[in-house]
Amino acid sequence: MPKARLTCTRCSQRRQRCDRETPCSRCIKNNEPHLCTTEWREGYNPNVHRKYPRKSTPPGSQHGPSQLSPAISAHDSTLPQQDGIVWPNTPTSFQDMPTHFRSQGQQTYSNVRIGNPQEPTPSSNNLDFITFGRSDYSDISIGSLLASKDAFLKSKMVRDNQGHFSATKQVDGDGHSGGFSSHARAVEVFNLQSMLPAKESMLKMVDYHELYMAYWAGGIYHGPTFRKALLSNYGESQELDLQTIDWRWTALLFSILSASVIGSPEVTSTSWGYSVDDKRRLAKQWANATIACLHLGEYASNYHNYSIQAVINIHASEHLIGASKEWAVYQSAAITIARGLALHRIPSHPEDGKTNLNAEQKDALIQREIGRRIWTALSAQDWLCSTSQGMYSIQKRHCTTTRPGNYDENTFEPIIDGSPTPTQIGNYVYDVAYLLISYHDEMLDSPDITTKYQVVLKYDSKMRRLVDEIPACLSPRTPYNPAWPRWAGWARRLHQASWAHKIIMIHQAFLHKSFKSPQYTYSRWACATAAKVIIEQMSREREPDEPQWWVEQAFIVTSGICLALDIFHRSETDVEIRDYLTWIEKTIKLLEQWPNSSIATHGVRLLTSLVHEFNKKINSASKSSHQNSLGSAAGLSFPENIAPASLARAAGEAEAAEEAASVSDPQPPEGWPVAGIDVEMFGFEDIMDNLPVEAGLDNNMFFESMLSLANSQFF
Repeated sequence: MPKARLTCTRCSQRRQRCDRETPCSRCIKNNEPHLCTTEWREGYNPNVHRKYPRKSTPPGSQHGPSQLSPAISAHDSTLPQQDGIVWPNTPTSFQDMPTHFRSQGQQTYSNVRIGNPQEPTPSSNNLDFITFGRSDYSDISIGSLLASKDAFLKSKMVRDNQGHFSATKQVDGDGHSGGFSSHARAVEVFNLQSMLPAKESMLKMVDYHELYMAYWAGGIYHGPTFRKALLSNYGESQELDLQTIDWRWTALLFSILSASVIGSPEVTSTSWGYSVDDKRRLAKQWANATIACLHLGEYASNYHNYSIQAVINIHASEHLIGASKEWAVYQSAAITIARGLALHRIPSHPEDGKTNLNAEQKDALIQREIGRRIWTALSAQDWLCSTSQGMYSIQKRHCTTTRPGNYDENTFEPIIDGSPTPTQIGNYVYDVAYLLISYHDEMLDSPDITTKYQVVLKYDSKMRRLVDEIPACLSPRTPYNPAWPRWAGWARRLHQASWAHKIIMIHQAFLHKSFKSPQYTYSRWACATAAKVIIEQMSREREPDEPQWWVEQAFIVTSGICLALDIFHRSETDVEIRDYLTWIEKTIKLLEQWPNSSIATHGVRLLTSLVHEFNKKINSASKSSHQNSLGSAAGLSFPENIAPASLARAAGEAEAAEEAASVSDPQPPEGWPVAGIDVEMFGFEDIMDNLPVEAGLDNNMFFESMLSLANSQFF
């Protein structure tokens, strides 16, 4: 009597081990317990049930099944099928790709093929994994090796960015995608689906970000291509089905929504249907949704440009809502992903800068340029953070990526008349950032304080000369052209403030010494002058649709601090004091126009406290009373770090403390003071007395951290 069958039919067909339970664990894991049975429902057919189903081979395929060696065939027969689905082969040409791939401008290099196109067709069927796809006797000349190396690098870029990375194909998991269990995943997907705004509002926010905010990051994503993909995913429906879309692309979408809602002025966001109170809440929700989508898409193992673009985009909102610590972690991940995609090694191409390209060539050009823009942005971002972190991750000599070119975003035709483009912004900031890490390295190599100050003066001169190399659209000496994009005027003002900010950053190490030693008086003058330039530029009337950037608020706070430090080192009869107090009051009024920004809110609190402390010093009846006030504050600790990004981190911590205080009665939190702490009782002279003697860029003491102004993304 034959032995009773114990292996289920599903595991038998897949050639997988079955635990012989009913239903088995593998069928449960594959969400098909209803198909788990030990009986062939339509009868047993050895031609079907004993033969592993193979993938269909498209016509014209270079290697059909008959060409595979027995070893390869045996290996292929052991591969599992997910959910019983036979996946189609990746298209081998641009014409074979689905229309939504072509419409979204996926990477299709016209002159790139996997392998050497001039290689002869293998004449032998005896292939192994070493010579797979080649003749038995490979050409091992130096020329062929170099050609094979170039072809491999280019084909790897195609495989990584074209074949299996679509904006309309979901990255499927095995039930625990991105660390989510199947039940948690279902709940998270439902939650994300419920966060989506109405289609009309969605399109308005996407358009706003493309027209008014994309320049900020140097155009790291192609706006027209993204909008086409969004409309394609909507189709005829009024709702997006997130389960049919790549989660990494969805992360980019949520990052755009978060940046748009928090960065747009109140009038604009109200026209989208969101009140002032909704802005901050929605920005947080959509920023968190961005991170959730990245995890659902397993971004850490499935590398794609979408993940990097999403991380860079949420930088515009994370600091405004007080979530900068989390962003710093994802910044490091973005650099790793970019290296994994070889974005640091995108060479020049014969079709770069050419006109009259066909659709396939233009799609390839867009992908190359987007890759270059992403790497340029990440490099500048990493280098600008070096002065506060004391180190940087990206070495320029390790990178061979060429600089992105200037193209019209709609037609992607080269621009030669000097009209503003996002890449002009990105390339200029890249140059500024590289100058700063050179300054950083020379400061670390300087053996004594005299040599360090010579380095400061050297790079002060270099930074001032760099103004002559600024793009014409950003230069105040170039007449403004009304035909330029609206963001060109905003970028011009912001970059003038950014230049002044870099002057302060170069002199920050010697500013406190300049208050006591005439040898460093130039640093005191340079910082005060630069602070006034920043306040003056930021005081200009803003246009109705102009977005807010967290970094401009950090610039304003820093300017006020520089002037506040100065007045504490002047005599009470100095005529400059009243002028400086006027500038500080103007700074506070500027920050008050951004009530939804945690940076602006805490900047107002800090500067107001400093002004009150100074007035208390002036109005002190006697020296003894002033000493008493200093003693009463001895038990309190002033925050050690008020760099721009640190302002954002401190703001988030203070808000969390305030929320906790509404539930319980905690101890006063460290960092920025909140309700219940009398900042006005601080003795500011004590702070200055505790400043470090040696000031280096990697110093985390209060003063150096306070004026470490490079801790921003692009400015």
